[in-house]
Amino acid sequence: MRAWLLLNPRAGRRRAPTVRQAAERIAAELGWALEVRMIDGPGEGTVLAREAVQQGAERVLAVGGDGTLNAVAGGLVGTKVALGVVAMGSGNGYARSLGLPLRPEAAVRRALSGSPALMDICRLNDRLFLGTAGIGFDARVAWAFDRSAGRGMSGYARIILKEVLSAPPMRVVVKANQETTEHRVLMMVFCNTREFGNGAIISPGSAPDDGLAELQLVRKPPLLPLLKAFYDVYTGRADRNRNVRTIIGREALVHQEGTLAHLDGEPVEIGHEVRFKLEPRRLWVVR
Repeated sequence: MRAWLLLNPRAGRRRAPTVRQAAERIAAELGWALEVRMIDGPGEGTVLAREAVQQGAERVLAVGGDGTLNAVAGGLVGTKVALGVVAMGSGNGYARSLGLPLRPEAAVRRALSGSPALMDICRLNDRLFLGTAGIGFDARVAWAFDRSAGRGMSGYARIILKEVLSAPPMRVVVKANQETTEHRVLMMVFCNTREFGNGAIISPGSAPDDGLAELQLVRKPPLLPLLKAFYDVYTGRADRNRNVRTIIGREALVHQEGTLAHLDGEPVEIGHEVRFKLEPRRLWVVR
């Protein structure tokens, strides 16, 4: 049995390389031949994952955050090679949503001993995401976080507090399920999984293997209801909040006033017209 370990050396506050020795030990114990490669720049995770497929790997383990998972998955979609998740990011929303181990050694062991299952993937304007993508406020947070020096939950929380006070409502026009609606929102989140990361559960009903996505339209209420909305997100009750409207489906066309988005927490310039599509059962992931 052959597996590749693709490691983002900058992940986990640059602690990700410490996983290598434990991974080699666990792989030998479980009877896997392990090839280790470093991801040195944007897009290289996809290139290395494709090489692993061509070289006959049966599993590809991604060590890093949700952005690293996204890149590695880009080389595995539509193949029979399974993605193993070793979460070492700032939020780890995908691993948390799937109930996967967050301790690196336990995650490596699960990735090599667990059973693969077919998962849905999603795209915004043909760009892949596995868990969540968004426009509006959460996209602004992703852009600010990407440029910040501080990582982890404390840095993320500071940016949220700063951005939410100044974030203006944004007009969006949504065409989904043969209906066109207009909304003024704080953000619109496209959800294949439950959470952004760090316990922020924006879509409690989302599952990455049910063939459906939840599009969450979040209004910006006055301050006290806004604090209540954040409380509901962090206690798994966002779907009960009166300022959150859910549209369920597989496709949507959205016009936004801005041009920014995030895909699995990674900031991108997406444009005013946003085409969303869910593709069922396209990626093998070890559960």
